[in-house]
Amino acid sequence: MHDHFWRQLTRGTLPFLVWAAHFIFCYLLAAAQCTPAAMRAGGPDRLLLGGVTALALAVCLWLAWRERGIVRNANEAGLLDGAAALAALMATIAVVWTGLPLLLVDGCA
Repeated sequence: MHDHFWRQLTRGTLPFLVWAAHFIFCYLLAAAQCTPAAMRAGGPDRLLLGGVTALALAVCLWLAWRERGIVRNANEAGLLDGAAALAALMATIAVVWTGLPLLLVDGCA
């Protein structure tokens, strides 16, 4: 009965939680800074968005780096190990995909 369910669930979903937090923060910040009441002259704060994107990428890449050692031992790796490594890779791609439009947009539409 000591299967550590919550720890395993967190290990498998943590990269997606990082991506979700990045997505929510970036788009809420862009929406808040593009409202008529809080309009910024140059659009959303690119420096802040770039920093948050770099931090989210660093966390996802660290999670992928942590999982690579476990997956290398394919004879000992289980389903959770492969799923956690794939989740980290997918979340890294998702953070890049989410962050690029925010960094390329010149102003508020």
